[in-house]
Amino acid sequence: MGYREYVIALREKAKIGPKTFQLLLMTFGSPENVYKATSDELLSLPRMTSEKVEEIYESEDFLPEIRDHILYLEEMGIGISTILDESYPQSLKEIGDPPPLLYFKGEFPIQNDLFVAVVGTHHATEEGIEKAVQLGKALAQRKTVVVSGLARGIDTAAHVGAIKENGKTYAVFGAGLNQIFPSENVSLAEQISKNGALITEYNLDVPVKVGRLMARNRIVVGLSQAVLIVEVNEESPGTMDAANLARDQGKPLFVVRKESSQEVEDLIQKGAVPIEGVKDLDLVLNYL
Repeated sequence: MGYREYVIALREKAKIGPKTFQLLLMTFGSPENVYKATSDELLSLPRMTSEKVEEIYESEDFLPEIRDHILYLEEMGIGISTILDESYPQSLKEIGDPPPLLYFKGEFPIQNDLFVAVVGTHHATEEGIEKAVQLGKALAQRKTVVVSGLARGIDTAAHVGAIKENGKTYAVFGAGLNQIFPSENVSLAEQISKNGALITEYNLDVPVKVGRLMARNRIVVGLSQAVLIVEVNEESPGTMDAANLARDQGKPLFVVRKESSQEVEDLIQKGAVPIEGVKDLDLVLNYL
């Protein structure tokens, strides 16, 4: 039995979070070795409880079921990438809490030099939507993969722009692949899977939750060499979270300038580089 089954058992059956998973790997060397550890060895780790140790041991019972599920996913055209795989993106391994496990539909990872996250508010203006489509198109023309979160507004427009130019785009979302959110983007998601990939750290039927939507931001930013915010307003906590993650991860942050926008000015004050739109895109890419 391969290491993937053990990764899934720890992540999904024992409910081990990304940071604790990293600690287990560093301590015991492999997912398989975690199950060979004594309860005292496991309890010596920070924040480990006797209840969690029991969950870890019990999760091993699910290995045959997990093996069958992997075969089912293969039949459905859904791939799995674990942090132990050579193909797992190096840029994701370098963030503070990389997902131990990713499910994807499409081509992942894509062997491109550049990945740019294009993000922004759900409550986008027509002008914002138009700019996001233009930027998605322009990035695709420059053979750059557009990474975003499949959300309403700016994210959707950026994906659409890339696809219109037959470019590559990644959609990272906070639910399972059977729970596309928002529902009106089911058709778009299918197009993305043929022009890049749908990516999630959650199993097929895991429902969307606010916390999961926020958690996916670290993956959107982690996959990208730069983050480009197209439009932001006071109803954009996810966008501001992505901006903070870009700074935390040391990624260049750009924002489309907008007159009389306090949120844009705040981002510039915190180090975001203002741009006017597509005409400054080569400046962004040369910066990388």
